[in-house]
Amino acid sequence: MRRKKKYHLHLFILLSLLLIAIVIAALFIRPYLQPRMFRVHTCTCDFCKDAAAPISSSELLDDLNDVQLEHAQVGGLKQTFDTDSDFLKAADVLVKKDILVHLVDCKFFHIDELRHSHPYLVPEAVNLLKDIGVEFQKRLKENGLKDFRFVVTSVLRTDESQHKLGKHNGNASNNSAHRYGTTFDITYNKFMDGDTVAYPAKVPHIFAETLIDMRRQCRFLIKKERHQSCYHITVAICKESLANRPEQ
Repeated sequence: MRRKKKYHLHLFILLSLLLIAIVIAALFIRPYLQPRMFRVHTCTCDFCKDAAAPISSSELLDDLNDVQLEHAQVGGLKQTFDTDSDFLKAADVLVKKDILVHLVDCKFFHIDELRHSHPYLVPEAVNLLKDIGVEFQKRLKENGLKDFRFVVTSVLRTDESQHKLGKHNGNASNNSAHRYGTTFDITYNKFMDGDTVAYPAKVPHIFAETLIDMRRQCRFLIKKERHQSCYHITVAICKESLANRPEQ
């Protein structure tokens, strides 16, 4: 009888230690279970008070391009790129140094076919995309809808790609915030249902509500560009995050 109790006690201790080891291992590897692009740590703050460039709370989706450019120049690449080939040569090094992050499709968003930009952003902008996706899908569930993904249509541009775009888009400024890796466009008239392009009736309104709420929190600057059917968004970055960023 004593031997049986002793056996059960040893078994209980062994299983308890195993459970503790599993919990510790799960906590340790959890960051590595998410996509690589979300693993770069960035600081958070009261963006309305502690952003690196001035920003105030607003419910309007009409921030001027000059204001977005100011935030891009403060929080983005210190050296922009003249040509696409120059950027592609430097991209791997910038990613290894955590200055830029390579964007890929995920459960929150889809990267559209990019003809005049490259799928790279500063880490703060990538984490902003994730936060938009989390809040958007939360609101979709609250409305009894499935998890649609939004579509990113333009990201980082070089002078060369900006010039090419200007031939087709009269709104494209030569000194665009897109050149600094802080800025991206999201279409507001199509979404992804799994891997299928969809045009759901209620979803654009829910997405707009998501962006309005996050603009109140000063998470970004945003302008609704009707000619291009997109939201032009520049991330707001905390002063602390900039202070901890590696040199380009």
